[in-house]
Amino acid sequence: MRLRQVSKAFAPGGPVLCRVDLELAAGEILALLGQNGAGKTTLVRVLAGLVRPDAGSLEIGGEAVDLARYDPAEAARRGIGMVHQHSALVATMTVEENFAFGDPQGGLLYRRGEAARAVARLSERFAMPVPLGRRVEDLSPGERQRAEILRALSRGARVLILDEPTAVLTPGETEALFASLAGLRQAGRALLFISHKLAEVQALADRVAVLRAGRVEATLPAREADAARLGRLMLGEELPAGAEAAARRPAGAGAAGPPLFELVDLRAPGLSEASRLRGLDLAVGAGEIVGLVGIDGNGQRELEEVLAGLRPRTGGEIRIGGRAVAPGVRSLRRAGLAQLSGDRESAGLVGGMSLAENLILKGSYDDRRYFRRGLLDREAARWAAAGVARRYGIRPADPDLEVAALSGGNAQKLAVARELEEAPRVLVAVNPSRGLDVASARFVHAELALRRAAGAAVLLVSSDLEEVLALSDRVVALVRGRTRPVPPGRGAGEIGALLLGDGPAPPGAAP
Repeated sequence: MRLRQVSKAFAPGGPVLCRVDLELAAGEILALLGQNGAGKTTLVRVLAGLVRPDAGSLEIGGEAVDLARYDPAEAARRGIGMVHQHSALVATMTVEENFAFGDPQGGLLYRRGEAARAVARLSERFAMPVPLGRRVEDLSPGERQRAEILRALSRGARVLILDEPTAVLTPGETEALFASLAGLRQAGRALLFISHKLAEVQALADRVAVLRAGRVEATLPAREADAARLGRLMLGEELPAGAEAAARRPAGAGAAGPPLFELVDLRAPGLSEASRLRGLDLAVGAGEIVGLVGIDGNGQRELEEVLAGLRPRTGGEIRIGGRAVAPGVRSLRRAGLAQLSGDRESAGLVGGMSLAENLILKGSYDDRRYFRRGLLDREAARWAAAGVARRYGIRPADPDLEVAALSGGNAQKLAVARELEEAPRVLVAVNPSRGLDVASARFVHAELALRRAAGAAVLLVSSDLEEVLALSDRVVALVRGRTRPVPPGRGAGEIGALLLGDGPAPPGAAP
């Protein structure tokens, strides 16, 4: 695949892509890096036929493509398959039903047994096991990711585009995915993947292309792509200090204070029996970051929804500052709890609303900063939003722009900014750096550390075990709706065993 001099502009924001050249060979893995807003998403959407460029040319398999007529159907016909960051599978269908749904080669009738055998053959051929007969919504993130890749391969994909493929995967699932991708490379497939994790790039890619402000700054062998060099290419300067530096307590700073945020015998119904909260206990002190880790489906979603006031609890208490907080969104917000949702698209932001509207979305009509006699002061909201966009590096910094027009990383920055701007006493941060480039992720890490230094209680719920270990003062595992303390000094392998229920229970842990 070869791109030449591809440009794209979305008025009135100026060019997003500017004369981009990119090549990808069979049997090669090319990593695409860049800051949020650098043009990565637009570039891969051009390749997938979702965005029509203003200028440039595209060749696939040595044949020129008519970009004026190039669309997703033509891209698929020419062997381009895209696995989006957020699953495009139909959640209520089984894996095999998703394979048959929309298949241009499929017949008028759906034959369940035949479809299941076809998926099983493909799964065995590419060494990507996927469960059959189960609905997609019941699968783990890793299983969904493999199903998406296999569906693209089932439709003849020779070039696979993967947008942040490990964003929601555990370390074990990431390792299994990398083994599968290496097998695809060996089978002659070409892979283009977007990642913000430099360690992944160095471990998997053959070459690295760096985008900056819509231009390809450099393309270089992965073995030459150390963090310092990539930082200079992406930012024009050295990368800021990492999560480890952000997590260090200043000299002379004391240990965490008394419990500020407590969950006492918390119980709530689950989406499955394994995810039901069954007497969950947790305490986070003032000036402390506690990391919560767990394999998807063990109660993280239920806990997040309870703390957002969206899922009713059947027992137990939520305490802030020693006082029990009544159920409900307003009660929790008034008690000083802010929450960054782990599901930005469906629960965190409203795509059809502007930046300004999203920033005040969790507020109240009696907030005199933005409301006068029950009416929204739009100019005050716009002025505040413009300042937030500048402070958090949200691009474009247009308070009237719909959030749906932002890149995933910039949308995540907006969601983070809304919670941090309120200076909460308690912050529940669920995957706060998901979709962020390296510099932006480190900015968020530093902000979490500042919240801790200011005396807030921070509960960090993240699928990125490295992030949790780097930032947290203590780590707690969530297994089948109960918490289990993780003894200090435990590595990723030992924590992984504990999450799977194979590790020894620490002394005093709940059965």
